[in-house]
Amino acid sequence: MAVVAGAAVLLIALGLVAWRVVTAPSDRVPAGVTIAGVAVGGLSADEAERAVLAGAPEPPGDIEVALEGEPGFPIMVAVTDLGPVPRARLAVQQALEQPSLWGRIRAEIGFPAEREVDLRYRVTSARSRELVEQVTARIDTPGRAAEVGVGGGRVVVTPARAGRAVDGAALERRLGTLAPRVEVPVTVVEPAISDAQAEAARVEALRMTARRARVVGAGRTATVTREVMLDALRFPVEAGTIDVRLDPPTIAAAVAPAFEEVLTPPVSAGFAVSGGRVSVTPSRDGRELDAPTLATRLEQRRGARPVRVAVTPLAPPRTTAQARALRIREQVSEFRTPYACCQPRVVNIQRAAAVLDGTVIPPGGTFSLNDVLGERTAARGFVPAPQINAGELEDAIGGGVSQVSTTTFNAAFFAGMNIVTHTPHEFWITRYPPGREATVSWRSPEMIFENDWDAGLLVTADADDSGITVRMYSSTLGRRVTSETIGDPVEGTAFSVAYTRKVWAGDTLKRDERYTWTYKAPPASE
Repeated sequence: MAVVAGAAVLLIALGLVAWRVVTAPSDRVPAGVTIAGVAVGGLSADEAERAVLAGAPEPPGDIEVALEGEPGFPIMVAVTDLGPVPRARLAVQQALEQPSLWGRIRAEIGFPAEREVDLRYRVTSARSRELVEQVTARIDTPGRAAEVGVGGGRVVVTPARAGRAVDGAALERRLGTLAPRVEVPVTVVEPAISDAQAEAARVEALRMTARRARVVGAGRTATVTREVMLDALRFPVEAGTIDVRLDPPTIAAAVAPAFEEVLTPPVSAGFAVSGGRVSVTPSRDGRELDAPTLATRLEQRRGARPVRVAVTPLAPPRTTAQARALRIREQVSEFRTPYACCQPRVVNIQRAAAVLDGTVIPPGGTFSLNDVLGERTAARGFVPAPQINAGELEDAIGGGVSQVSTTTFNAAFFAGMNIVTHTPHEFWITRYPPGREATVSWRSPEMIFENDWDAGLLVTADADDSGITVRMYSSTLGRRVTSETIGDPVEGTAFSVAYTRKVWAGDTLKRDERYTWTYKAPPASE
């Protein structure tokens, strides 16, 4: 009977122990746990973290950073140089892991299982980053993709080479263990193009260039030799694959001469002037070799069968219909300024007139003389000649072009154009109407006007031995221009002048303007 009673008491005691274990709080470290030799059993998470930070020993010694068989290794580094910071919170989280129910019961009755939790570190110093960068720079080797090329009349393959790379993040983590020896983690970098891919491309290139090709069409034949085909081979790499292509310009250069009479440039519609009236000269479509399509046909050919030439039409920049829609039909203004024959400045005037002649300004378009003429340089046919600079005459390439500007300005003035900007000369030059003139230089000053009429404008320029004439053609649209000059200029002196302009479109007064300018006295002649 006593045995039964004793057993019952024991069972009750065990039940009480089990109940205490099950209901015990789990936010404390189990008994018997140490972290880096610091006893933390029974402590809360915060208490355990503070205890570890206060009691953990300083990590001693050096770390050997190793890479088997690599010159310059191992590298020795002092642990203290790495600035190790203990990861106490991580260790406490591991320490809080509860043992099994039986283990907790044992601990409750005074026989806890001992458990040591490793303390890891995080290296944060500049020295650790420098070490990783040093190792990476020494070890990292980029892979070399296999390549296909042409040399000595043969298609050849340059083999691939694998590269290698240090896993910098993994190396930092390994350094953080503060282990006496740390192996550098190295991964293989596979080449972007393998030898097998390059060899497949070589085989395709050999098929493509195995024999010469004939290109036929329009009763003509061109032969593309094997040498040209080899020279045209290209091996573009996209998205990790190598392709085989024939270069269109190389193929075109070999084929175009045989089709010269078939391949013609387009001709824009133009304007012919006769007796003040304007007619449209028709446009003509052109034809050009469709080199990309022809190259593709040559790439895809099989055997010795000829390949059809590929030709595509070329539309002209201005079609006949577009030219007619501009409604350029009759002369609307003309202006001429004289010069003495055969001076260097006349060379520049005639060169600029040739560039200006035939300029077309659409309705709403803006004309800039500098944009039309471009920079005046010796390479473009301009020569040194006198021009005004800061009130003095000096030689400059393109000197005299201001006469083209003044003549064009006046033609635009009497064509009723909207004058955007112009600048008269500093002193009066008697071949120009006082005030109503415009100097020009590269960049600035500029002469700009706007065609704000509902018809296009054709500008013609004719520079002969004695002067330049600029004419403008459009539709009259009821335009009428009058102008009056106010003031009496006196040659060789400073004076002010004013002039007006009225522009009508039918019965409507489109513009009523007044301009003024003050001239300086010209420089005294020596």
